[in-house]
Amino acid sequence: MEQDNILISTLLFLLAAVVLVPLGKRFGVGPILSYLAAGVILGPAGIGVVSEPASVLHFAEFGVVLMLFIMGLQLSPGKLWELRSAIFGLGSSQLLLSWSAVTLFSVYLGLSWSGAIIIGAALSLSSTAFAVQLMAEQRLLTTPIGRDAFGVLLMQDLAVIPMLLLTAYLDPNSAEVGHRAVPWYWTCVALLGFLLMGKYLLPKLLQLVAASGVPEVLTAFSLFLVMGSAALMAWLGLSSGMGAFLAGVLLANSSYRHQLETDIEPFKGLLLGLFFMAVGMSMDLSLLLKEPLLLLGILLAMLAIKTLVLVVLGKLRRHSWRNSVALGLILGEGGEFAFVLLSQAHLSGLLSQTLSQALVLVIGLSMALTPYLLRAFRATAKPAEDHSRLADVIEPGESEVVIAGFGRMGQITGRILASTGIPFVALDKDAHHVDVVRQFGSEVYFGDAKRLDMLLSAGLTKARVILITVDSVEDSLQIVNQVQTHFPQVTIVARARDRNHAYRLMSMGVTRVFRETFGSALSASESVLQMLGMSQVQASERVRIFAEHDKAQVVAGAEHKDDLKALIRLSNEGKAELASLMRADRDKRI
Repeated sequence: MEQDNILISTLLFLLAAVVLVPLGKRFGVGPILSYLAAGVILGPAGIGVVSEPASVLHFAEFGVVLMLFIMGLQLSPGKLWELRSAIFGLGSSQLLLSWSAVTLFSVYLGLSWSGAIIIGAALSLSSTAFAVQLMAEQRLLTTPIGRDAFGVLLMQDLAVIPMLLLTAYLDPNSAEVGHRAVPWYWTCVALLGFLLMGKYLLPKLLQLVAASGVPEVLTAFSLFLVMGSAALMAWLGLSSGMGAFLAGVLLANSSYRHQLETDIEPFKGLLLGLFFMAVGMSMDLSLLLKEPLLLLGILLAMLAIKTLVLVVLGKLRRHSWRNSVALGLILGEGGEFAFVLLSQAHLSGLLSQTLSQALVLVIGLSMALTPYLLRAFRATAKPAEDHSRLADVIEPGESEVVIAGFGRMGQITGRILASTGIPFVALDKDAHHVDVVRQFGSEVYFGDAKRLDMLLSAGLTKARVILITVDSVEDSLQIVNQVQTHFPQVTIVARARDRNHAYRLMSMGVTRVFRETFGSALSASESVLQMLGMSQVQASERVRIFAEHDKAQVVAGAEHKDDLKALIRLSNEGKAELASLMRADRDKRI
């Protein structure tokens, strides 16, 4: 009977997500708010499918752990260095000033210092997923304020782990829990061992798992890695999220980064959706009727404090007044990690249930209100001021070319692009080959380019060209189909193994097809003709005539790729035509 209830609850969770998220997107509401609304409907305030949201919230927090792991994967040293000023200057200033201001305001209202500190930490955070989506909709991601906003969000994400540790430290029962944690010196030893294993052992384990060629095994290992690192930190008495985050950072420069991110992303998305649903179940909407002025006061105070802090900092960064206000409005809302802090603070006894629920409700309302505030503010701008300098700053990590298959042809193209200063991302699904190539300094990642999520992770949405040089004919055709279906704006350049492969590519509409041995065969043929007594000019002309004729034959043959008789007829006609062209060239020179 209990299994039936779990099955029904799961079906209702999935149904709510499938219905409300697309519906919300159609009306301009982000996924987070849609998930919150689904939770409200399914929770005690709605139809009451779940009577104890805390149990669902505890399970769904694993989605936050997965998010921290993916965040770690994206924090390579190079990216941190590019945004160092926005992260550590603007980001840390925003965090400390907003945190301090909200804490002092909370103490002024009569809260204890421990509770006020946690509230200040929670309300100083902004929603990474929400703000990035909002900036994308408003075409602000590539502007200077978009870059600074991204840096602030990155700093906030880094600060979540110390905030979680601080919440545990302020727990009135922390002394009772402390004796169960391992001694501090064993904690240091375990952390050192974890870092050494991550640097030296994990890449070898990943290579062995990837060499099996079974995608499910690599996915299972990815989940095991996240859960194992989280369990280790929990055993040490630290945040489980810290373990996942550190594991991600250790693998940020690994050739398996894109594949790991691709494998984890679906689980993270579903569990985060469930997490937001659980938060929605915990929201007490009756507070809107009971304490509307209190909620409005907290909401306005949070938005005003965070916006004012960012306006001042924006001016110090030499942004205009309008851009500084826009930066404040973008990051004025509450964040998803605030839900984690508030739930932990409530379970620890630092905040009452009523206050915790009121703050959760305020964060949800701030997310609902922020897009309308930003749109209204930008609508007051003069036409000439709107969307200024859209292309001044290129987002870090943006590549113009994706290379699918990094064998002989892919490596040559990669070297030419690198020497020209053109950024690219290379994918190859041979784990051993990837490790060997990376020893020579090439930036190639392990991953199967046939998978749509892999192409998305490699940044094909922003790329201009994809070069397909994989060995397998069928893999090549599948990649072409994925690109044409989901990325029609991207130009396809493809390698063909033979004439038949070229026929199939051209029949799919690929016009830039290069047979892998064709160019070298032409060069060799020219050399042979010269060795037989022809001048360089004569040999070059004969090779040119043949190349143009042969390419035309391939284009004509693509229309009849499945008709053997037609291909034989075209071949015979082509031989006669080529012989005629060669005779004409010889007679002309005589």
